[in-house]
Amino acid sequence: MKLGVRYGFRVLYHCSYADDEALDMLEAKKSEIFVAPAAGLAQAAIEADPSFNLPAALVERGHRILALQMQLVPELRRRGIRVLPGGDYGFPHNPIGRNARDLELFVTKLGFTPEEALMSATKWGGEIMGMGDELGLIEPGYLADLLLVDGDPVKDISILQDRAKLLMIMKDGAYHKAPPEHRIMQA
Repeated sequence: MKLGVRYGFRVLYHCSYADDEALDMLEAKKSEIFVAPAAGLAQAAIEADPSFNLPAALVERGHRILALQMQLVPELRRRGIRVLPGGDYGFPHNPIGRNARDLELFVTKLGFTPEEALMSATKWGGEIMGMGDELGLIEPGYLADLLLVDGDPVKDISILQDRAKLLMIMKDGAYHKAPPEHRIMQA
């Protein structure tokens, strides 16, 4: 982690074992760096379906890492370090496509409000890609990447994990999934 900060990495994942020196280094570079704790991987190990036959040591490690992250992330935030969702996906017990669960974990385990979790995924998501002037906000001149959700994710962030609640998905101003009225009109 310290080498990553020294050599100008833009994002560091996990950081579960950050000591005071590492936290000070991250804070000194907070305008240049992001941290993604990959909480979803730890949670996936904890709640894995028994059919995956995860070794008990991996499940215990999930508990230990999540506990460390629950201490680390509030300190990162207190220091003004940008914390992002995302991390390690593509494992049988943590498949690709479960990213919205990270937002729920940010709220239920890591101390974010739903609004803060959404901002970390959108505004800071645009910034980490070096596209903060065209992604991550609903502003004139920004790309129209939008979700229309049946419900209020500020009241229940978990609804973003329910595909049936995603009524419309727009990418670059074009429908990836048209809203129901638009689908009816096209039929």
